[in-house]
Amino acid sequence: MEARSDAINICEKSIDQVGQSVEVGNEHRADEKARTKLENLPLPLIHHIMDCLSPKDSNKFSILSKTFNSSWLTYPVLHFDNVLFPIQDPHAFNAFVHRYFQQRAPHILRCLHKLRFYYKVQLSSIFCDFQPLVTELLYFASHNNCKVVDVEVDMITRFLSIPYNALHPMLSSEFITTLKLSGFTLLIPNPVITCPALKLLSITFCTGLQTLHVVSLSLVEVEIIRCQELKSVIVESDEIECFKFAGVRRSIINAIQPCDISITLAANQCLKSMYLENVIVSEALMVVATKILHILCSNLPKNMRIYNPNVEILQLENCGVMENLVVCAPNVECFEYSQGAIITDGWVKSIVSALACLEELKIIKCDMLEKIEFKNARLETLVVEGCSKLKAAMVDAPNLLHFTYSGSVDIYPLLILSTNCNANIKLQHYSPHYIPDDWFPRLSRFLSCFDHFNVITISCVYAIALIFPREFVLTNMVSPLHDVKHVIVKVGEILMGRDVPSLVESLLWLAHKPDILTLESSVTGKKNTIKFQYEWNGRKMDKEEDNCCVGLLIKCWRHYDLNIEYEGFGDNNGGDQLREFFASYL
Repeated sequence: MEARSDAINICEKSIDQVGQSVEVGNEHRADEKARTKLENLPLPLIHHIMDCLSPKDSNKFSILSKTFNSSWLTYPVLHFDNVLFPIQDPHAFNAFVHRYFQQRAPHILRCLHKLRFYYKVQLSSIFCDFQPLVTELLYFASHNNCKVVDVEVDMITRFLSIPYNALHPMLSSEFITTLKLSGFTLLIPNPVITCPALKLLSITFCTGLQTLHVVSLSLVEVEIIRCQELKSVIVESDEIECFKFAGVRRSIINAIQPCDISITLAANQCLKSMYLENVIVSEALMVVATKILHILCSNLPKNMRIYNPNVEILQLENCGVMENLVVCAPNVECFEYSQGAIITDGWVKSIVSALACLEELKIIKCDMLEKIEFKNARLETLVVEGCSKLKAAMVDAPNLLHFTYSGSVDIYPLLILSTNCNANIKLQHYSPHYIPDDWFPRLSRFLSCFDHFNVITISCVYAIALIFPREFVLTNMVSPLHDVKHVIVKVGEILMGRDVPSLVESLLWLAHKPDILTLESSVTGKKNTIKFQYEWNGRKMDKEEDNCCVGLLIKCWRHYDLNIEYEGFGDNNGGDQLREFFASYL
């Protein structure tokens, strides 16, 4: 670590600074001492230190001494990136890479560890043909035992071609462990990759491929993204853990381009994750053993049966309309099915109740759903969002810890049977200049469903949606959230002046004796907190404060002696007005 720090400190100085330090005795001696210490290290250790430096700092490192220059020349990594080396003109960057490559290539024959080349167009008006340079780099890597090949070119409207003689040797290299290609036309339409040491394969935004066959016992991760013309993918591996595939859509009709996917695993082998996007999914693909299955924007059969005893997280997003979905996944812990799903009341009741290991459930934009009713002893997180026709919910989940709801406040009853749950409620948007007359009665009835929760978070755009009119409060004395001890309000505006005590007074009616009130603005990101301690006061208990608790056995905060602690409130965010408000009741 000390040697690495010395190297970075030296590299951070410009050549001029290094030269000037000769005239300054102490600084010069310190530089010489650090430099000598580094120069005396074994070459492999110097190369290891260079691994911790950026490519730009590595180049600086090479000009400090002959020893460092020799270490740099034999450093088995070629890293060229026009973002790290801010050379905007493509011809200048092309010349820079070619010059450095010619300088270093003779010193790393047969021992290249990594080739990284990245070019992103910065001046689209200037075109430079990088194909000869990229071809030369790849040819050198494939014939000099390179282990990591990572080449990406983002030309926006053009694809560079990789010729056969540069690409073909890599497909069976015994040395390559990582192969990443992006933005190319591959001139081998049906490649078979048989690299025995390959662990990571990533082919993204490439053309020219029609079929891809990968056979590698050591392969761990496969990523294939937006490769036009690709019609078939076959993967055979005893070690594969992650498979990610994103297909393409035909732009004119927005239809998914078909691509057959086959994954062959060893006996008793199970993927950690499988991600599929823009895929025409077959039932055969659904039985591939995996712990995480995420399918996005894909076509599923209208009658789909998912039998996968290994899956623990199942996510189906925007996968069109299915008439019948049967899930046989007894070990699933998280299930999300959203956008386009025909979810019925009976489906939720039967399926969710049967998933004995389910810990997280998200029900999003299920517009056919009118009632949520199920029992699940293991469930810990439930999210219900955007279900436009939902009218009622009854959930028996004794271990539920987190409940998130976004939608209409007209859902009633909303019964959550859990003694240790926190709620996150997102209210619909209303203009600050118009709140419907029936809004507050509806909101009060809705919030009363959460009176037994520990912490409730209420999010809205404008605070006025939570400031109950005084006449409504006087005619509805029972607090909807009478047992809630911590209320968090998140608003999409900056609270100032008299709005703060008005909102706090309203919240103290919603939860008549909370321990904590937290106000948070999504505009500033700041949180302001009020903490309460209540002391019994017999005199106040017998006195009706402004007729607030007439006839009620449980009295509100006004009937106690209060010890109030403010956090985050200042002169500019209603702090003074808030203190005046509470002082009037003390």
